[in-house]
Amino acid sequence: MKTLFFHGITLAVSMAMGCASEPLEQAPGEEGFALIQRDEHTLEATYRSGAATVRVLVDEAEASVVDVTYDFGDALIAFHVDYNQGTGDFMPSGSPLDAAQAQLLERLLEGITKSVSPDGQRTRVEETAIRQTSFMQIVPVGEVLTPYHYVSEHAWTHISCACGTQYIGSGYYRQAGRGCGCDGGGGNGCKGRCGQGCGITSTPRCVGTTAYTQDCAKHDYGLGSFQAASDDYTFASNNCSCSGVGTCN
Repeated sequence: MKTLFFHGITLAVSMAMGCASEPLEQAPGEEGFALIQRDEHTLEATYRSGAATVRVLVDEAEASVVDVTYDFGDALIAFHVDYNQGTGDFMPSGSPLDAAQAQLLERLLEGITKSVSPDGQRTRVEETAIRQTSFMQIVPVGEVLTPYHYVSEHAWTHISCACGTQYIGSGYYRQAGRGCGCDGGGGNGCKGRCGQGCGITSTPRCVGTTAYTQDCAKHDYGLGSFQAASDDYTFASNNCSCSGVGTCN
């Protein structure tokens, strides 16, 4: 059985995230990434570190309508993404995320990236898994989260891939673009990237998206909320390559 989320005024979990084939499951206490199921319409995986575990289920319930759940045990965060309508819903429940749970997401994203098709060849489910897990990395820790609805291209605008001072929207000009040195003087390069860090420095290389947008830049500089960047993470196209010079892009 899979976890199903129903889109509407009320959204409920019908079953806990369910059965997977035994040989692919982690043994009790075993740490690391495990791919439980992957086919054209479903991807299920876990990452465990110490006492903290996250399980993700991505299910294309109908053509281009995808439900995504992240189950941390005491916290559950779900997305309902309708690519036909260009809309998304963020649906958290349970306890706020803690730092240990948040740290699982980087490794989960790396494991998913290793397990799916290369960029440009991914199924809808694979691409959604990459994008929503990238988005999960910026969900606030220690805060009570509330549901909200977001719309494709409601506010997202690409920025230049070339690092430099550029307009990032809402009257702000900041350094943004590819490169570990493109950090505005405050560390954490690749400002404006819809994903943590620079991607190319991850193992494997180029983890996450290569979408660079105004709202992602504002979030990076603490000038905009993660809610405002939601549609960027989910829907913004990859406007930059991941073939940077040296060790960063």
